[in-house]
Amino acid sequence: MNNKIKNIIFDMNGTMIFDGKYHEIAWKDYAEKLAGRQMSTEEFQHHVLGHTNKDILEYLMGKGTLTEERILELTEEKEAMYREMYMEDTANFKLVDGLVAYLDKLKEQGINMNIATGSNMTNLAFYFKEFDLGRWFDITLCAYDDGTMNAKPAPDMYIRAMERIGAVPEETMVIEDGPSGIRAAAAAGAGYIVGIYGDSSRELLEETGLCDELIPDYRNM
Repeated sequence: MNNKIKNIIFDMNGTMIFDGKYHEIAWKDYAEKLAGRQMSTEEFQHHVLGHTNKDILEYLMGKGTLTEERILELTEEKEAMYREMYMEDTANFKLVDGLVAYLDKLKEQGINMNIATGSNMTNLAFYFKEFDLGRWFDITLCAYDDGTMNAKPAPDMYIRAMERIGAVPEETMVIEDGPSGIRAAAAAGAGYIVGIYGDSSRELLEETGLCDELIPDYRNM
Protein backbone atom coordinates (compact mmCIF):
# COMPACT_ATOMS: atom_id res chain seq x y z
CA MET A 1 0.00 0.00 0.00
CA ASN A 2 1.44 3.36 -0.97
CA ASN A 3 1.51 6.37 1.34
CA LYS A 4 -1.26 8.31 -0.40
CA ILE A 5 -3.91 5.69 0.47
CA LYS A 6 -6.39 6.95 3.06
CA ASN A 7 -9.32 4.62 2.35
CA ILE A 8 -9.77 0.90 1.70
CA ILE A 9 -12.82 -0.73 0.13
CA PHE A 10 -13.19 -4.50 0.48
CA ASP A 11 -15.23 -6.82 -1.67
CA MET A 12 -16.86 -9.48 0.54
CA ASN A 13 -17.18 -12.95 -0.97
CA GLY A 14 -13.83 -14.45 -1.93
CA THR A 15 -12.09 -11.43 -0.40
CA MET A 16 -13.02 -11.29 3.28
CA ILE A 17 -14.32 -14.86 3.41
CA PHE A 18 -13.43 -17.84 1.25
CA ASP A 19 -16.89 -19.18 0.47
CA GLY A 20 -16.75 -19.55 -3.29
CA LYS A 21 -17.31 -23.29 -3.46
CA TYR A 22 -20.68 -22.98 -1.73
CA HIS A 23 -21.90 -20.32 -4.14
CA GLU A 24 -20.63 -22.51 -6.97
CA ILE A 25 -22.46 -25.59 -5.67
CA ALA A 26 -25.67 -23.62 -5.18
CA TRP A 27 -25.57 -21.95 -8.60
CA LYS A 28 -24.68 -25.18 -10.41
CA ASP A 29 -27.64 -26.82 -8.68
CA TYR A 30 -29.85 -23.94 -9.81
CA ALA A 31 -28.59 -24.11 -13.40
CA GLU A 32 -29.69 -27.73 -13.53
CA LYS A 33 -32.94 -27.11 -11.65
CA LEU A 34 -34.07 -23.99 -13.53
CA ALA A 35 -32.41 -24.25 -16.94
CA GLY A 36 -31.92 -28.01 -17.19
CA ARG A 37 -28.22 -27.80 -17.96
CA GLN A 38 -24.80 -28.19 -16.39
CA MET A 39 -22.72 -25.13 -15.54
CA SER A 40 -18.95 -25.46 -15.94
CA THR A 41 -16.46 -23.98 -13.47
CA GLU A 42 -15.21 -21.65 -16.22
CA GLU A 43 -18.78 -20.49 -16.86
CA PHE A 44 -19.21 -19.90 -13.12
CA GLN A 45 -16.05 -17.78 -13.01
CA HIS A 46 -17.08 -15.61 -15.96
CA HIS A 47 -20.86 -15.30 -15.54
CA VAL A 48 -21.44 -15.66 -11.79
CA LEU A 49 -18.48 -14.29 -9.84
CA GLY A 50 -19.00 -10.59 -9.17
CA HIS A 51 -22.45 -10.47 -10.78
CA THR A 52 -25.76 -9.73 -9.06
CA ASN A 53 -28.26 -12.53 -8.51
CA LYS A 54 -30.66 -10.85 -10.94
CA ASP A 55 -28.03 -10.84 -13.69
CA ILE A 56 -27.13 -14.47 -12.99
CA LEU A 57 -30.74 -15.64 -13.04
CA GLU A 58 -31.39 -13.74 -16.27
CA TYR A 59 -28.23 -15.26 -17.75
CA LEU A 60 -29.56 -18.73 -16.89
CA MET A 61 -33.20 -18.17 -17.84
CA GLY A 62 -33.05 -15.38 -20.42
CA LYS A 63 -33.49 -11.66 -19.94
CA GLY A 64 -37.08 -10.63 -19.29
CA THR A 65 -38.35 -14.15 -18.59
CA LEU A 66 -38.63 -13.71 -14.81
CA THR A 67 -40.72 -11.23 -12.85
CA GLU A 68 -39.03 -9.15 -10.13
CA GLU A 69 -41.05 -11.09 -7.55
CA ARG A 70 -39.83 -14.43 -8.93
CA ILE A 71 -36.22 -13.19 -9.02
CA LEU A 72 -36.46 -12.20 -5.35
CA GLU A 73 -38.02 -15.55 -4.45
CA LEU A 74 -35.33 -17.56 -6.26
CA THR A 75 -32.58 -15.35 -4.82
CA GLU A 76 -33.71 -15.93 -1.24
CA GLU A 77 -34.03 -19.67 -1.86
CA LYS A 78 -30.56 -19.95 -3.35
CA GLU A 79 -28.93 -17.78 -0.67
CA ALA A 80 -30.55 -19.79 2.14
CA MET A 81 -29.08 -22.94 0.59
CA TYR A 82 -25.66 -21.28 0.38
CA ARG A 83 -25.72 -20.02 3.99
CA GLU A 84 -26.69 -23.42 5.35
CA MET A 85 -23.86 -25.18 3.48
CA TYR A 86 -21.29 -22.54 4.43
CA MET A 87 -22.16 -22.60 8.16
CA GLU A 88 -21.81 -26.38 8.23
CA ASP A 89 -18.15 -26.06 7.14
CA THR A 90 -16.96 -25.07 10.62
CA ALA A 91 -13.26 -25.22 9.66
CA ASN A 92 -13.69 -22.54 6.97
CA PHE A 93 -16.57 -20.51 8.41
CA LYS A 94 -14.32 -17.60 9.36
CA LEU A 95 -12.68 -14.45 8.06
CA VAL A 96 -9.67 -14.99 5.79
CA ASP A 97 -6.37 -15.69 7.57
CA GLY A 98 -4.73 -12.50 8.80
CA LEU A 99 -7.77 -10.31 8.12
CA VAL A 100 -8.75 -9.61 11.74
CA ALA A 101 -5.24 -8.38 12.58
CA TYR A 102 -5.13 -6.34 9.36
CA LEU A 103 -8.48 -4.68 10.05
CA ASP A 104 -7.41 -3.88 13.61
CA LYS A 105 -4.22 -2.28 12.26
CA LEU A 106 -6.10 -0.21 9.68
CA LYS A 107 -8.54 0.99 12.34
CA GLU A 108 -5.66 2.03 14.61
CA GLN A 109 -4.09 3.93 11.70
CA GLY A 110 -7.31 5.82 11.04
CA ILE A 111 -7.84 4.38 7.57
CA ASN A 112 -11.45 4.76 6.37
CA MET A 113 -12.95 1.39 5.46
CA ASN A 114 -16.05 0.20 3.64
CA ILE A 115 -17.47 -2.84 1.85
CA ALA A 116 -18.72 -3.08 -1.75
CA THR A 117 -20.41 -6.42 -2.35
CA GLY A 118 -22.65 -8.05 -4.90
CA SER A 119 -24.42 -9.78 -1.99
CA ASN A 120 -27.92 -8.71 -0.98
CA MET A 121 -28.78 -7.21 2.42
CA THR A 122 -29.89 -10.57 3.83
CA ASN A 123 -26.41 -12.02 3.30
CA LEU A 124 -24.63 -8.81 4.31
CA ALA A 125 -26.54 -8.73 7.62
CA PHE A 126 -25.69 -12.42 8.08
CA TYR A 127 -21.96 -11.68 7.66
CA PHE A 128 -22.10 -8.73 10.06
CA LYS A 129 -23.78 -10.88 12.70
CA GLU A 130 -21.69 -14.03 12.33
CA PHE A 131 -18.28 -12.33 11.91
CA ASP A 132 -18.91 -9.26 14.10
CA LEU A 133 -18.00 -6.92 11.24
CA GLY A 134 -19.41 -3.96 13.14
CA ARG A 135 -16.05 -3.80 14.92
CA TRP A 136 -14.65 -2.18 11.77
CA PHE A 137 -17.50 -1.30 9.40
CA ASP A 138 -20.82 0.57 9.45
CA ILE A 139 -23.41 -1.59 7.68
CA THR A 140 -25.48 1.49 6.78
CA LEU A 141 -22.59 2.79 4.65
CA CYS A 142 -21.86 -0.44 2.76
CA ALA A 143 -22.65 -0.75 -0.95
CA TYR A 144 -24.57 -3.95 -1.71
CA ASP A 145 -26.97 -5.37 -4.28
CA ASP A 146 -30.11 -3.33 -3.60
CA GLY A 147 -31.33 -3.52 -7.19
CA THR A 148 -30.48 0.10 -8.02
CA MET A 149 -26.97 -0.32 -9.44
CA ASN A 150 -25.35 -1.97 -12.42
CA ALA A 151 -23.36 -5.05 -11.47
CA LYS A 152 -19.57 -5.22 -11.60
CA PRO A 153 -17.63 -4.64 -13.91
CA ALA A 154 -19.65 -1.40 -13.94
CA PRO A 155 -18.09 0.97 -11.38
CA ASP A 156 -21.38 1.76 -9.60
CA MET A 157 -20.77 -0.36 -6.49
CA TYR A 158 -17.33 1.10 -5.81
CA ILE A 159 -18.39 4.65 -6.60
CA ARG A 160 -21.19 4.36 -4.03
CA ALA A 161 -18.91 2.75 -1.42
CA MET A 162 -16.40 5.58 -1.85
CA GLU A 163 -19.01 8.33 -1.80
CA ARG A 164 -20.55 7.04 1.42
CA ILE A 165 -17.28 7.43 3.33
CA GLY A 166 -16.21 10.60 1.54
CA ALA A 167 -13.30 8.87 -0.19
CA VAL A 168 -11.33 10.37 -3.06
CA PRO A 169 -10.83 7.58 -5.65
CA GLU A 170 -7.12 8.30 -6.13
CA GLU A 171 -6.62 7.88 -2.36
CA THR A 172 -8.57 4.62 -2.22
CA MET A 173 -7.32 1.04 -2.30
CA VAL A 174 -9.66 -1.76 -3.36
CA ILE A 175 -9.19 -5.44 -2.49
CA GLU A 176 -11.00 -7.82 -4.86
CA ASP A 177 -10.97 -11.48 -5.90
CA GLY A 178 -12.75 -11.42 -9.26
CA PRO A 179 -11.84 -10.02 -12.68
CA SER A 180 -15.17 -8.18 -12.95
CA GLY A 181 -14.59 -6.60 -9.54
CA ILE A 182 -11.04 -5.62 -10.47
CA ARG A 183 -12.35 -3.92 -13.62
CA ALA A 184 -15.08 -2.20 -11.60
CA ALA A 185 -12.50 -0.82 -9.16
CA ALA A 186 -10.35 0.45 -12.02
CA ALA A 187 -13.35 2.05 -13.72
CA ALA A 188 -14.22 3.76 -10.43
CA GLY A 189 -10.74 5.31 -10.42
CA ALA A 190 -9.28 3.42 -7.46
CA GLY A 191 -5.70 4.53 -6.83
CA TYR A 192 -4.40 1.07 -5.87
CA ILE A 193 -5.90 -2.35 -6.58
CA VAL A 194 -5.05 -5.56 -4.74
CA GLY A 195 -6.15 -8.91 -6.14
CA ILE A 196 -6.65 -11.71 -3.62
CA TYR A 197 -6.54 -15.20 -5.12
CA GLY A 198 -6.86 -17.60 -2.17
CA ASP A 199 -10.38 -18.57 -3.25
CA SER A 200 -10.14 -17.76 -6.95
CA SER A 201 -7.70 -17.81 -9.86
CA ARG A 202 -4.44 -15.87 -9.74
CA GLU A 203 -4.13 -16.25 -13.49
CA LEU A 204 -7.51 -14.62 -14.17
CA LEU A 205 -6.56 -11.68 -11.95
CA GLU A 206 -3.19 -11.31 -13.67
CA GLU A 207 -4.89 -11.35 -17.07
CA THR A 208 -6.76 -8.13 -16.24
CA GLY A 209 -3.44 -6.26 -16.12
CA LEU A 210 -5.00 -3.96 -13.51
CA CYS A 211 -3.70 -5.30 -10.19
CA ASP A 212 -0.95 -3.39 -8.39
CA GLU A 213 -0.43 -6.30 -6.01
CA LEU A 214 -1.54 -9.93 -5.64
CA ILE A 215 -1.97 -11.73 -2.30
CA PRO A 216 -3.19 -15.19 -1.20
CA ASP A 217 -4.48 -13.88 2.18
CA TYR A 218 -3.77 -11.08 4.68
CA ARG A 219 -1.00 -12.60 6.80
CA ASN A 220 1.69 -10.39 5.26
CA MET A 221 -0.34 -7.20 4.96
